[in-house]
Amino acid sequence: MNERIRQKRKQARKRIFLLLGTLLMVLLFAAAYYSVKSGQAEEMLAVLLGEEGGSFQGGAGPQMALTAKVQKAKADAAARAAEEEAAAAEEEQSMEVDPSLRIENTVDFTSLKKQNRDVYAWIYIPGTKVDYPVLQHPTRDEYYLNHTIDHRSGLPGSIYSEPIHPRDFSAPQTILYGHNMRNDTMFGSLHDYGNAAFFEEQPYIYIHLPDRTLLYRIFAAVQFSDDYLPGLYDFGNEESFESFLAKLKASPGNIREDMEVTFGKKLLTLSTCIGGRPNNRFLVTAVLTGEYEKETAEEQ
Repeated sequence: MNERIRQKRKQARKRIFLLLGTLLMVLLFAAAYYSVKSGQAEEMLAVLLGEEGGSFQGGAGPQMALTAKVQKAKADAAARAAEEEAAAAEEEQSMEVDPSLRIENTVDFTSLKKQNRDVYAWIYIPGTKVDYPVLQHPTRDEYYLNHTIDHRSGLPGSIYSEPIHPRDFSAPQTILYGHNMRNDTMFGSLHDYGNAAFFEEQPYIYIHLPDRTLLYRIFAAVQFSDDYLPGLYDFGNEESFESFLAKLKASPGNIREDMEVTFGKKLLTLSTCIGGRPNNRFLVTAVLTGEYEKETAEEQ
């Protein structure tokens, strides 16, 4: 089972047990207070138990009400726990990757990080020349636009992301950049996705991380404006997310119409330039569809 799913379940149970424990302490304190006080305490306990009118008729009524409230709290907590367990199980199942689509993660991140500590992922796209480490400078957005993995200045640069993006690809949208090289290296071969047949034949992007592999399915390859996407769109906001999708689908290129992409899905966009068109970018956008663990995980 995916470790992050297990952690979600564990945290959900802890929240529920903490809530239930707090509620029980409050109710028990109220019961004790009621047992040694008179009418005013009855009034207070009635409020705590949510009784309309704030008063009791005496006798066993308050104790019975207390028992009923405790039992209801237990039942509600159990129901919430079951719902969260079911949701976690559904999420885990939906993120499973068909064995036929799995590619072994053999990237030696330990050696790569000795070469350059800014390496944090590896991108591979079947059918293209995209098979490179992904880097991120801790403070300079475009450092790796013109620096190689060994810090040499100039072309071809590197495949990189900006520091605004978490290195675990947990953001609603992660954007990777790379040069459109004439020999189709770096992100030059992304332009193959402008061909409808190729777009249909090669729909997957693999992101290898030190502990797992993320599988994305491409749903758009279009000519887009040269907008700075993180500055123009808040992908954690539903309206902004939908605005980006609408503009993407209205742009010239290829769209996978049978794919449903909704707010809350994690996106990956690969961005490169278009020769002779400085005011446009070629974007390949994909949605996270699954992940699987690396057999021998390395440190992040």
